[in-house]
Amino acid sequence: MEVSSHGLTQHRVKNIPFYIGIFTNLTQDHLDYHKNMKKYESAKWSFFSQHKVKKFILNANDKCAKKWLKKLSDKYTIAVTIKDETQKKYSKKWINAVRIKSNINFTNIEFESSWGKGILSTCLIGYFNIQNLLLSFASMLEMNYKLSDLINTSIQLQPILGRMQQFNAVGKPTVIIDYAHTPDALKKALNSIRSYYLKNKIWCIFGCGGERDQKKRPLMGAISEKIADRIIITNDNPRNENPNKIIQEIIQGCIQKEKIKIIPDRKKAISSVFFEANINDIIFISGKGHENQQIIGNKIINYSDQKVILKLLEKQHDSFIVKKNSHYH
Repeated sequence: MEVSSHGLTQHRVKNIPFYIGIFTNLTQDHLDYHKNMKKYESAKWSFFSQHKVKKFILNANDKCAKKWLKKLSDKYTIAVTIKDETQKKYSKKWINAVRIKSNINFTNIEFESSWGKGILSTCLIGYFNIQNLLLSFASMLEMNYKLSDLINTSIQLQPILGRMQQFNAVGKPTVIIDYAHTPDALKKALNSIRSYYLKNKIWCIFGCGGERDQKKRPLMGAISEKIADRIIITNDNPRNENPNKIIQEIIQGCIQKEKIKIIPDRKKAISSVFFEANINDIIFISGKGHENQQIIGNKIINYSDQKVILKLLEKQHDSFIVKKNSHYH
């Protein structure tokens, strides 16, 4: 069960007992509701400090988690880390990924833990997926699943739609669709793509939702500009906010304006880049992922990034490959 910070402050899960509570990370999001990061952190901390949770599993690479582990009883905590040689100081039970080998199709995670050592192999890609997989792995071990069984079955995990989902066709650029809609998620997704495609040109197509956290808009502009080679700013779900205002607030975070193009119509933005990009280019479409609707004003329009790409590929080729590789936030 995913418990939202909104749900915590509204006491929606106050009387539900949890056997295990997992903390992934704390990054900027939902400030339209919480107003500042201090209140956002307080909302998440309340799950561990004020709710009925028997055991805690925390991503100890996150600075909030390190702080929280000092407050929580060592008897009930499990620390999960990636390449952190001091992991044992956080908790008696722990998992640490010591080496990671990956490409665009798979990831091998060599780990040490209080349960033993081994290698997890998965078709999931990206640093965030490694974090999520290790946190899930710790949960299963704590529920007494056998280490060997989990190692042997990790490769069978199936990714979900709209999470680092790849589309490939002969003679056409690679397209990757992802749900990343926060500064941290966008940065991690783009950095993952860059690590796999060091020398390829990366196009980043994204927008920001209306009537939501405005502070993240220039941050996302700055992140995309720093990592991608070309940026296309378009509409996400503008809702009842002025789409042009949203776009201008994104651009405020950018310095290299020559890298940026504005195409408000999302379908046209994707089509334009698809036909302009070269065969070796990577087109990253961020923000909507699996969603099949777009909210403009008070209208809910049937729209899907995936369907737009599939239609473009079908027009160009009789055959193509869809890889459903996925990543977390």
